[in-house]
Amino acid sequence: MNKVVNLYKPRGPSSFKMVLSVKKILGVKKAGHIGTLDPMAEGVLPICIGKSTRIIQFLSSLPKVYTAEMVLGTSTDSQDATGKVTAAGGNPENISEAQIRSVFKSFLGKQNQIPPMFSAKKKQGIPLYKLARNGITIERKPVPIQIYSLEFLKKEENRVSFEVQCSAGTYIRTLCYDAGQKMGCEAHMGRLVRNRVGHFDQETSLTLEVLEAAVADESIASKLIPVEKALNFLPEIRIKESFVDSIANGIAPSKSSLETIPNRFQPGMNLRVSHIDSHLLAIAEPVVDQDAYARLAPEDVAFKLKRVLI
Repeated sequence: MNKVVNLYKPRGPSSFKMVLSVKKILGVKKAGHIGTLDPMAEGVLPICIGKSTRIIQFLSSLPKVYTAEMVLGTSTDSQDATGKVTAAGGNPENISEAQIRSVFKSFLGKQNQIPPMFSAKKKQGIPLYKLARNGITIERKPVPIQIYSLEFLKKEENRVSFEVQCSAGTYIRTLCYDAGQKMGCEAHMGRLVRNRVGHFDQETSLTLEVLEAAVADESIASKLIPVEKALNFLPEIRIKESFVDSIANGIAPSKSSLETIPNRFQPGMNLRVSHIDSHLLAIAEPVVDQDAYARLAPEDVAFKLKRVLI
């Protein structure tokens, strides 16, 4: 059972606890989630099971879509509703929709964000949240993130609902705090729902209850996502059938072994390697771009293997 579960996490349990529940329901020993959701958050939490855990690193960078609520007037030590109030200030009633939209617009694009102390980021191997729980605050380096869209939904009293599409590694509670500061008002995150992780969406996600029922009625195979489908957003290299065994042995494909390649590629990209029936063999990275590739000899290697999946 080496597939992916598009799971829906409710508010309350941790992401780690959801992984344990999935392992128990499916009877598997190995599983891992893509993108942590805090206990107070709910939403899409894809979980790789069995050998599909080998593709987690290639799914972790997928963009995310959230619906969130920003509470104006108070800030907390965790930057969300679970923390202790550390500051109060500003007048939420005087903040208009136009002002909110203007501030939201200023966050669009690439930028640096300072991770909150209550986070899984590590300092010398120690998660920051463990330091924070002991009252320790340390300096954190800004992390590059990108906000693709940030849409105002509604404002009711001191609560502002919005939808955000962002890069992996973006903290929405930090976004709430930072947006409040730009409005001249303390703020924290009151609610968070993750609607999408890449192409894993809320509409097709499964609850633990649905997963249990699928195991009971033996329809579970149709509920799980093959690794080929989970990675179909990556450009594809197709290998000639006679070279499949070489890939299985970790030998990088030569130019002569390639059936088809993407029109454009460059070093740093992840590409899926398959053969004629689209069976996934590996993940590879170009060592040259398409222009340099054209000048390679048949025996030259253009793509190095990053992860063999057979």
